Amino acid sequence: MSRVTIVIVALLIFTGCASTSRFTVATPNRPMLTWLSVSPDANFKRGIDTLIADSLFPPSNLGVKIVSAATGEVLYDLNSDMLFNPASNQKLVTAATALKLLGPKFPLRTLVVADTSKAILWIKGMGDPLLSSEDMDSLARAVKPKIAGTRPWKVVADVSYFDDLYLGSGWAWDEEPAAYGMFISPLILNNNTVTVEVRPGEKPGEQARVAISPPTSFMSIENTAVTVADTPITNKLQISRRWKERSNIVTVQGQMLPSSHPAKEQLSVWKPELYAATVFAEKLGLLSLPVATVMIDTAQHNGVTIAEYSHTLDTVVTFMNKVSDNLSAEALLKIVAAETYKIPGCATVGASLARRTLSGWGVDTSKISIVDGSGLSRYDLTSASTMVRLLQGMYRDSLLFPAFYHSLPVAGVDGTIDRRMRGTLAAGNLRAKTGSLTAVSALSGYVQSSSGETFIFSILMQGFPGSTRSYRQVQDRVGEFLAGWK
Repeated sequence: MSRVTIVIVALLIFTGCASTSRFTVATPNRPMLTWLSVSPDANFKRGIDTLIADSLFPPSNLGVKIVSAATGEVLYDLNSDMLFNPASNQKLVTAATALKLLGPKFPLRTLVVADTSKAILWIKGMGDPLLSSEDMDSLARAVKPKIAGTRPWKVVADVSYFDDLYLGSGWAWDEEPAAYGMFISPLILNNNTVTVEVRPGEKPGEQARVAISPPTSFMSIENTAVTVADTPITNKLQISRRWKERSNIVTVQGQMLPSSHPAKEQLSVWKPELYAATVFAEKLGLLSLPVATVMIDTAQHNGVTIAEYSHTLDTVVTFMNKVSDNLSAEALLKIVAAETYKIPGCATVGASLARRTLSGWGVDTSKISIVDGSGLSRYDLTSASTMVRLLQGMYRDSLLFPAFYHSLPVAGVDGTIDRRMRGTLAAGNLRAKTGSLTAVSALSGYVQSSSGETFIFSILMQGFPGSTRSYRQVQDRVGEFLAGWK
């Protein structure tokens, strides 16, 4: 090896070692991620930075943006343009789009249309996700005095208001039969789920007792669960549905002790519109109105509306955001499409309208991805900057902001953050939407500081294994810091 070559190699080695040494010396105790954070206030920056544990970030990804609601000044920024899966933060986009395009008092209706000449009753769903068994009772009672005679009627589920896609693009195949992975339809009953309750028998050896709510012939039960005396239980109780077979057979298996508390599970229902029509027919039967057939038909009809039940949009948005209800979000996305563009409503058009809404607040929608309304899809991508722009846009809309703000969970009080930030200045103050998927956690909303300033914030996290607990604690500490800032 020549002398020149030796010198060059030595210099490269020395330079490399020197670079490593400088990096190590410069960051002995601070996470590298916070080098990227920006704030006009050194104390504010330092306060947030110290809450970001280097054991969590990296290896996981984090995006944060905090602005003053009054002035729009950016108070803290860290990776705010980085793309993340928003999980249920996507519901903020859906809520804002629906409120802006339809208005808070827009009615989400379920109609009963009668063709007396053919003895047909159409029950037409228009996307109301809050329709319950009790509401179905009200519809049946409203129908009874308006149809005469004792001839049997045909009940038909009219699902023409939405397209025929039951699931969202990019949804995980194994969400079924969990209640949060329900099927989408315009005719909705009990969130397109049934509740299964299992109680032990009175003594060992007896079969467990199973009940389905609402009680309906649409579901059947396959029960092999037994009551046992031995403890610990070796065969854990399992409640499911034969979802692989696209069946509405509820399966209950395993063991229970005589002293076991009742077990409850909500399960999604296959063919939810037929489920709703069947329950409606059974309600009519209880009122001595015989029904011969229950079926689905999207054909046009020339009947007369004889009964109606509805919930207003602001009520639905509040339910959706407080409990993070996926079906409400998917229904709203398709309703917006149906009402703004044309029937049947579809998620693709709804997503384009959501992008148009965000564009109106200065968001470059070519740099994000919206495919569903709930955030269940792994194809959704957004940034902390986008979420803050949305929250700013709604904050400045005096007509829509009260309904939007009221819909958000309140720290330590209700919704998905009812147990978080209790006993701090954020409790009863911070209002924000959560977002949770495997390896994803988010929190975006509003909080008032101790000096009376309102902050708008978005915290997006992604790419971690295991529990979200440590990541939620970081979010809570940031919220508590903002609430206590002077």
